[in-house]
Amino acid sequence: MCSKPIDSILTSITQLVDTDTAKVIDFIHTENCIWREIHGGKRPRFTEHQRRRLVKAAVPIRDRLDEFATLVQPETILRWYWRLKQKKWGFSRRGDKPGRPTTLDSTVQLVLRLADENGWGYKRIQGELQKLGHGIGSTTVARILKAHGYPIAPDRKGMSWKDFTKAHMDVTWAADMFTEEIITFGGLLTVYVLFFIHLGTRRVHIAGCTANPNADWMKQQARQFQWIVRTPIEDTEFGNDRPICRFLVHDRNSSFLPLDWVLKSQAIEIKRTPVQAPNANAFAERFVREARETLDNLIVFGEAHLRHVLKRIERHHNEQRPHQGIGNRVPMAYDYPQEPALPDDVLCSSELGGLLRHYHVEKAA
Repeated sequence: MCSKPIDSILTSITQLVDTDTAKVIDFIHTENCIWREIHGGKRPRFTEHQRRRLVKAAVPIRDRLDEFATLVQPETILRWYWRLKQKKWGFSRRGDKPGRPTTLDSTVQLVLRLADENGWGYKRIQGELQKLGHGIGSTTVARILKAHGYPIAPDRKGMSWKDFTKAHMDVTWAADMFTEEIITFGGLLTVYVLFFIHLGTRRVHIAGCTANPNADWMKQQARQFQWIVRTPIEDTEFGNDRPICRFLVHDRNSSFLPLDWVLKSQAIEIKRTPVQAPNANAFAERFVREARETLDNLIVFGEAHLRHVLKRIERHHNEQRPHQGIGNRVPMAYDYPQEPALPDDVLCSSELGGLLRHYHVEKAA
């Protein structure tokens, strides 16, 4: 008897809820229609996440989608649902792209780097990449290099000047010449300065200067150069701290031919730089710039004055000036202090009127 009033109450509540739900649905339906009218009826672009959300909400009411769906067609939602099931149970887990996965950008960059820095073949590069955790085949390496315009391994790269100098710095010297105008009783005179520089330590030897660098003068400078270096013929491991010279680098100036003739007799190999390529002899060019910084601020009177200036430049370069290329050290032996110097203990020695300055610690008596 009590169940009838309860059933009527529940029926009334259900009718009210259905009425409110219908109103909400009608509002959402009208709102979506207005949205499409504002955007000119254009089809909206959905992200993959948005599609999943729509499918999840549409599946429970798939029989009534015609009543509610306004942004997309019911067939579209069902098609999305079918694609989701296909991805879940399909054999390919990598997405829609068929075939092998694409090579990672980091792997491509490493392949190009190894090819740039070495003359290796495809299999050697493949082996190096496996050591780094990049498992790709040699054919993939070949495809990457060909796509970026790299030739096959034998033609890819020979030894560059940079690689050559790095591998042989301790046994390589460089030679070069520069000119300076000096004032004489007869007017301005062009004088040629010949110097050698050891690539490993940056030690400089200024051989001499002359207004006429003929064959006899160049041969004499070559013989004197042999006194300050060990040649391959003299190379021993006992009691000789002179730097050895196995290679000499210089440009293609014909003035070096007599010098080369003497040094070749001592088994020193001559390396001539390419035509118009000063960077191939960068260490010597850097010293020329250093010497010019001093000479350009001086008026040189005669060869004797020039020799005096060159001797001071050589001493400052070898015994006083730190060089960035060798860890900011001085090329020749230098007595570095054990403790940081106090300001009152620091002295400044200057030469050539202050053009060359050297700061050092006052030694205790």
